[in-house]
Amino acid sequence: MDIVRLIALLLHPLLASSLVAWIWWQYSWKKKSHELKGEERAEHLEMHEQRGEKLLWAAIIVALVAVAGRAVAGWRTHGDFTAEILPTNIHGITGPIGIVILWQLSRMGKRAKIAREQGDSFSNLKLKHGRMADIVVALVFIHAFLGFLYIFAVL
Repeated sequence: MDIVRLIALLLHPLLASSLVAWIWWQYSWKKKSHELKGEERAEHLEMHEQRGEKLLWAAIIVALVAVAGRAVAGWRTHGDFTAEILPTNIHGITGPIGIVILWQLSRMGKRAKIAREQGDSFSNLKLKHGRMADIVVALVFIHAFLGFLYIFAVL
């Protein structure tokens, strides 16, 4: 296999592995939030919100790296950037769907933050955000497992 094609295709799983770890770390806020009180909790909540925004952008970048990797692979194999850009498996199809779900999770978090700052009741929004986070984490691990299996098909 061509080394450029190999690097282009393996860059996504390497970055995605870091992203999965980051998502799990971000998700651990659910447990940690019950242990913290007062000012310390407020500081950690602020960090959770900021990191959530960065995580969304990191996920978008990781997805774009996957598309770029497939474009490079198509160019190196077929002489055409568009030859392999469209996803051909469940892993590739669920990636963009996951980005949309993660974006929606981020929006829910922002709405909860705005409600909290305005003094409104935000417990329902917080509950929905937490439940959607549960779903996102499950889907991330399923997506990662499918990607792991897909590596063998690519290589």
